[in-house]
Amino acid sequence: YSIASVWDENERQVRFVIKELGDHTNKLRESLNIGQHVIVEGPYGCFTFEDDRPIQIWIGGGIGITPFIGRMKDLARRKSVPNQTIYLFHATKEYDENALQKIKDDANAAGVNLFISVDQKDGFLNSAKIKETVPGWENSSIWFCGPIGLGDILKRDLLNSPNIRERFHQELFSMR
Repeated sequence: YSIASVWDENERQVRFVIKELGDHTNKLRESLNIGQHVIVEGPYGCFTFEDDRPIQIWIGGGIGITPFIGRMKDLARRKSVPNQTIYLFHATKEYDENALQKIKDDANAAGVNLFISVDQKDGFLNSAKIKETVPGWENSSIWFCGPIGLGDILKRDLLNSPNIRERFHQELFSMR
């Protein structure tokens, strides 16, 4: 479960992205009802997106796209783009046209530069692709949420550049 929205006092809704991975999540569609009372705990993590870098690079692997969806919705809602250029890389194994269109719409509304990488079609996302796409990437902050293996590879490759270490933010999660 990942929260994919920001709190809006007028709307009073919280949106989640849930990937069906096991017995519990596979049955949620049948067991949840509109208006049903639930207890929500969290959010956890420390993705604030707050820094003074002129460029932010966001990398969402698979379901790790959700904190970026929430941030894009917040930027679009506030109709104020930070004084930064934002590049979002979304790496995914599966091509889901409906889901990817929603991400494209959110990026467009928020003024975020979006690059989608579908593994079977585009190959695996790597640091070389990011470096060649983002001019001035060395002066950016990097925000990663996704599979630990992908994060470790990108972090290792990108941290070879001076001063990136303190600007690489990785949300840690693992699947059971």
